[in-house]
Amino acid sequence: MLDFTSALYLGPRVLPPPAGLVLTTGRPAALGEDDRAREVAQTVARRQGLEAGLLAPSTLHLFWDVFGLMPPHGVLLLDRALYPVGQWGGLRARALGRPVVQFRADDQAGLARVLHAYGQQGRTPWLVSDGWRPGRGAAPLARYRDLLAPHPGAVLLLDDTQAFGVLGARPGPGQLLGQGGGGSLSWAGLAAEAGPPELLTITSLAKGLGVPVAVLAGRAARVAQFRRHSETRVHTSPVSGWHAWAAQAALRHDARRGDAARRHLGRRIAQFRRELTRAGLRPRGGLFPVQKLVLARTTAALGLHQQLRQAGLATVLLAGEARPGVPEIAFCLRADHSAADISRATAALAALARRSDWFTASTPVSPSP
Repeated sequence: MLDFTSALYLGPRVLPPPAGLVLTTGRPAALGEDDRAREVAQTVARRQGLEAGLLAPSTLHLFWDVFGLMPPHGVLLLDRALYPVGQWGGLRARALGRPVVQFRADDQAGLARVLHAYGQQGRTPWLVSDGWRPGRGAAPLARYRDLLAPHPGAVLLLDDTQAFGVLGARPGPGQLLGQGGGGSLSWAGLAAEAGPPELLTITSLAKGLGVPVAVLAGRAARVAQFRRHSETRVHTSPVSGWHAWAAQAALRHDARRGDAARRHLGRRIAQFRRELTRAGLRPRGGLFPVQKLVLARTTAALGLHQQLRQAGLATVLLAGEARPGVPEIAFCLRADHSAADISRATAALAALARRSDWFTASTPVSPSP
């Protein structure tokens, strides 16, 4: 079975831990962290152009605590399509008594009105968005920065899980995904020191680097504040020694070979889109590893998903974004997919498309030859 369901975009790695590595000390992170945890957090922060970082077992640990750093007069603005873990953090912010408002990323005028209204009340905005939205593209980070700049103390917080390790600085024809793998801030060319607003990121390394740990990164003073006030660092287990070692090894490997993997991945994405375009299909996803096909109806999505599986292709069936309630088929492309793997997938899609009326007008199908 040819697998297109894994979000390990740069390919899986086998990293057996060294002999004698202590899995856990039995102490919470608040009582001390080892050097590996500190190195991983600082490395991730530096790649994003930020001052300092802090390692945690998951993004949920970080989102649970981060909104406790908001001032009492703060207001939390959440992208309506924000990844669910960030939304869960928003529920805790509401429980702490902070106003929580959802906005649509495509309604910038509406967002500007909301910011103005809360600014008139003297409230400090914290705006939260995914850095990269699969199927929708990059968040309008420069626009968010401009809207937040007039508000003293404003914070732009990004969940950069999808982009970190995959996207980087200075994308171009020879390096479609950019260089360095620093994520959305690097891709957008935003520098942390160019604020306001203050920039914060919460980033899982589980996608681009294949290690299930997460990092909070931002200004050193803000990270120190989190360190002092975090409840999860007191009441939950810290990152294990194995995970800290694996993250350290993955970052060092990426520093040596990551750009080559990103070049290869960029070629596979371009090939997938090019071959489907020749077949009359237009996938959604741009130059990102998650490529989606919009189907005409629910039964079409289910049928295509099953027939692709029968053809030896494992894909992801997702709740629809382009047409709410109508599922989509997603292909997660990876750097370890070969050109032959991509051609096999696109040929199967083209053959199925010619025999069906499953695809919508936004995913047109050319007639059979």
